[in-house]
Amino acid sequence: MSTSSTHVFRLSPERGSQLREELNQGDFEFRRVDHAHFQARGDGAVATLYQSGKLVLQGVGADSFMVRFLGDIEPVPPKQKTSVPETPKELPLEAIGSDEAGKGDSFGGISVFAVFVREDQIPLLLEAGVMDSKKISDNKIRILSPWIQETFPYAERTLSAEEYNEEWESADRNVNRLLTKLHSQVLNEVRTKTGAKALVVDRFGANHPVSAFFKPEAKEGVQVFEVPRAEAHPSVAAASVLARAAFIASIKELSEVCGADLPLGSGSPVPPALRTVLKIHGKQELKKFAKLHFKNVQKSLS
Repeated sequence: MSTSSTHVFRLSPERGSQLREELNQGDFEFRRVDHAHFQARGDGAVATLYQSGKLVLQGVGADSFMVRFLGDIEPVPPKQKTSVPETPKELPLEAIGSDEAGKGDSFGGISVFAVFVREDQIPLLLEAGVMDSKKISDNKIRILSPWIQETFPYAERTLSAEEYNEEWESADRNVNRLLTKLHSQVLNEVRTKTGAKALVVDRFGANHPVSAFFKPEAKEGVQVFEVPRAEAHPSVAAASVLARAAFIASIKELSEVCGADLPLGSGSPVPPALRTVLKIHGKQELKKFAKLHFKNVQKSLS
């Protein structure tokens, strides 16, 4: 049984043009990808040539593609350091990681993603600059997000503000219970797709609630790692980028629906925005735009 693999090459502009001509003569489907000259798909391989000259080759047909089209070119050796700084040593590198965005924002709901990253794909993530989304600009997040979605198995749960308020009520008004439900759902969906056994999530409950959810699967070898600063792990970092991108997009869309600019976070720009929303839509409609249990939202309603 063939296994999927990832290889990285450096091509000169001339060699890149030559490769495209050769692929044009074969049965390859070409797609447009941000910051890339082209992406070609066919024969079980996906070849993406970036404007930097970096060629990323993936898929079960990657090895035969190399022999057929890149016989004279050596792949770039993997970086010696394949782990992320501060990643606890006991965590497996190959894992499904999950993270959320929107938990601390007054406006909007919440986005939770899980991503599976194989160990041989970690150098690719690091080279692309994937790290905790709090350390990446929003512009770069928008660029990285579609690439991550195309490259790695993932699952998503995004709640609107109104859905968040309803789910929070159903979770006995307990944010951690709601987080446990959403993280467990996306982790389990990706686990079912991939068969991966290691799950990594940021620790948000003292009693390890996600581990409790997967207790029946522990008999099958499934391990859950709930650790502080889990976003240092490659798969969690990838999930954090997707979650942040989805949440930013949802706030932009919500602002258009609202007819007012809704700020991220829960700081000083929020109270004036809340007053504007209340003026336009009234108290009854605020649940569609903001998290009703937040103190600044409660204050605006008093």
